[in-house]
Amino acid sequence: MKNLYSLWIVPPIKISEPLQEVITNLSAKYGSPDFEPHITLLGNISSDLESLKQKAGLLVSKLKPFPISFSEVSFSTTYFQSVLVRVKATAALMNANMLAKETYRVDNNVFMPHMSLIYGNCDMKAREKIVSEVVLPKNILFEVSKLVVIPSTQNPNDWVHIAEFEIK
Repeated sequence: MKNLYSLWIVPPIKISEPLQEVITNLSAKYGSPDFEPHITLLGNISSDLESLKQKAGLLVSKLKPFPISFSEVSFSTTYFQSVLVRVKATAALMNANMLAKETYRVDNNVFMPHMSLIYGNCDMKAREKIVSEVVLPKNILFEVSKLVVIPSTQNPNDWVHIAEFEIK
């Protein structure tokens, strides 16, 4: 049976803990859902779980660990990208996205690397205000060493790690 899945990049615990604190504080302050810090490498993959796992193994075999660093905090017009921190686009990150699209035969929209900090439908002025309040740890940098499979649903409570694949 086919379901929808996403491939996430999840920071290591020493990076994710302070980011989780920012996300949790924002969600409490603005009444939005709390969620795990992540970068979606590829979303809305329609597949059965076994095929998805097999292809994820193939995908990570083509990758080497690569660095992730953040740039500015910004906002967007969509619910799931209400306020976000941009991820610096590197050849390795963009190549990982391209390989994921090829592996899963997904031709979705343009990849804009980011990590969302808050979800919501507030107006643009409110989003801009939230951006001015966000204080992130300095020089966030980590190496991507695994991909995580999660179900693609609208509800962050459903976003559990189904499988993890190490990049060596």
